[in-house]
This record gives sequence, structure tokens and C-alpha cells, in this order.
Amino acid sequence: MELKDDTTQTVESPVPPVAQDTQEALEQFSPFTAEDYETYKQDFIEWLLTRGKNTYKREGYAEHTTKTTHYKVDEAYRWLWNRNEQYTKEFTPEDATDLLEFLVRNTTHPETYVYTFEKCLRRLFKFQREELRKDVPEWEHDIPLDSNNHSSDKDKFYPEEMAELYETSLSEFSIRNYRSVSVEERDRIKRYLAQRLEKPKAEIGPDEFAEASSWKVPSIIAVVADTGLRPIEVGRAKMDWFDLDHGRMLVPKEESTKNDDDWECALSSRSANALRKWKAERSALDLYAGRDAMWLTRTGNEYGSSTLNSILRKLMERSDIDEESRKLTWYSFRHGAASMWAEKEGIYVAKEQVRHKSVKTTLQYTRGSVEAASKAVDRMW
Repeated sequence: MELKDDTTQTVESPVPPVAQDTQEALEQFSPFTAEDYETYKQDFIEWLLTRGKNTYKREGYAEHTTKTTHYKVDEAYRWLWNRNEQYTKEFTPEDATDLLEFLVRNTTHPETYVYTFEKCLRRLFKFQREELRKDVPEWEHDIPLDSNNHSSDKDKFYPEEMAELYETSLSEFSIRNYRSVSVEERDRIKRYLAQRLEKPKAEIGPDEFAEASSWKVPSIIAVVADTGLRPIEVGRAKMDWFDLDHGRMLVPKEESTKNDDDWECALSSRSANALRKWKAERSALDLYAGRDAMWLTRTGNEYGSSTLNSILRKLMERSDIDEESRKLTWYSFRHGAASMWAEKEGIYVAKEQVRHKSVKTTLQYTRGSVEAASKAVDRMW
């Protein structure tokens, strides 16, 4: 099959646009769906070959990579149609996470097989964003996968590192600039700082604003270290999720990322303290007037992966955490929290604390734990 890119260059496709198994799967739907899917896959394969690797430089993937991606994406769509009992080209990051969980639980193949699926689905989402101009969010998931160049154990923060990031956040994030707020908001913040610093309101000025650390980011870091909040959950978090009197975070089922029931997670005294101070500070800010979001960006938007990873980079630059041979992202908090709870309190407590639907997912965080083995070896004999 020959394809043409947008410069009229002829590209020879190394594969038919629809695999044989996929053609058979499409027979259960309307005849038009087969034509629709074939056109969709032709565009996808052409994009992979000509600019999938780097759109700006117009660099495509090698033929063997294109073939692998093509067949894995076809397999993913067959799974989706079978699960939903209907045809669709919409494949979301949530669907992708469900598929990985399904594969981890059911496949007899080595884990590299599942990891290959992950890479291929990331290419599909890139195609949707760059070629189809769809508003597809960056895919984040909490399923640790290993490959020859990918070790989930390297991706986690250790308890002492999470503590260091929390301490760093206390010193690095300050209350908004004295001159950047309205007169009314400045007056409210002055009142709050006067109480907090135990100084007369008349003595609160630019220097006090600059010196006073904001509790917003520290409260986020503390809660995430306790509960492993996903980026989307940081964005969705509401004021009424947090029962500080009893040290709990309660996530209603209708607001849960991946569950049909309510979640109840424990909060440390450090998190409860940071949240109390942040809630007092939050009440003085115009940005939160009439809104129930626990945390918002400076522009009033919900937090997401990009913004949170940007904050993390700033904290990492100012910390002494060793990044050599490690891929550390916001999800490293989640991996670290899951490992910490599993090793200290057991796998079932960890499952509830980090909100995994299946204990099999949680079990993956304890594989090959040198720390746990080191602690246990002296008790063995």
C-alpha cells in the first residue's frame, strides 16, 4: 500500500492498514465502520512513518517500530470494542490504563510485552494531539512496569526524600508579592499575617510578605507523600475531602479516579498541620472566593501533570536528592507512598491508602524490595 504525506511524497506502507483479526472483529458492526477505521489507520501509519518521531524535523519511525505500533494499536482497539460492545475510534488515557491493568493481570507474556503496549499507546495519543488536534491529556498511570531500560524501583521517592522535598517547599514558596494583589486582598493578607506573626497589622509590609512562606505547595507535598495523589486528583481535590479533626482524606466515589466506592485514606499529623495553615491562608485569597477546590494554580486553574512536574523540578534543583540513573516525576511520590505503606503496614493497607482497585497492582510495588529484605533478614534465623 502506498501513502502520501502532505508534501506529496510517496511512502510505502510496510503493513496493511487493518490487521486480519481486526477486520474480523469489525464484521460485527456496520459495514461503514470498517471503511472508517481503515482510513483512520492509514493516516496513523503514514504519520508514524513520516513525522511520528519528531513532527518539527519530519522524522518518522523505522519500519519495524511502525509495524509493532500498528499491530499493538489494532489489538488495543479490539479489546476496547469487545469491552464496550460497540465501535469507536475514541481511545482515552483512562482506557489505556484499564488495558494495562487487564494485561498485567491476565497475560502470560513477560512484562516487556505490556511495556511495549504502553509505548505504542503513547504514540497513538501523540498522533491524536499532533495530527488530529484532539485535546488529549498527557497519559499518567500508576502501574510500575519493567523493561531492560525501565525500572519502577528507580522511579520512586524514598521516605527521607519525600521529607526533604517537604522541607524544601517550606522555604521556597512564599505568599504572593505585596504589590501584585488588590488593596482589599492585601488588607486581608495583612490581617492573616499579623495573627500568624503576632505583629501589629500596621507593621506588615513588603518585607513580611516576602519572608512569609505560603502553605499551599507544602500542603500538597505533604498530602501526596501520605496518599500518593495522582496529578488529576490534586486538581480535583475539594475542601470537603479533608477531615482534619480525624486525620482523614475522604474521596467520594463520584469524584474518584478509578473506583465505584468512597476512599478513606489516612493523613499524617504533618499533613493535617500543613492543611490547617493552608486553609487559613486560602480564605484570605480572592482567587478562591466561591470555589471549593483545595488547590488552584496562580491563574485559577486546576493543577495537572505539567504544572506539578514544574514545581517538582524547582524543588529538586534546591534539594540534595540524587537523580543519577533515576527517572523522577510527580508519579514518583505515588510509587514511593505505595512502597512505604506496603513495607511498613502491609499490602492491603497500602492498597486502600493509594486507592488501587486490585491488590495485584499494589503487589508490584513490593517486588525486589532490597530495603524490606534487608530489614527482615536478621529476623529469619
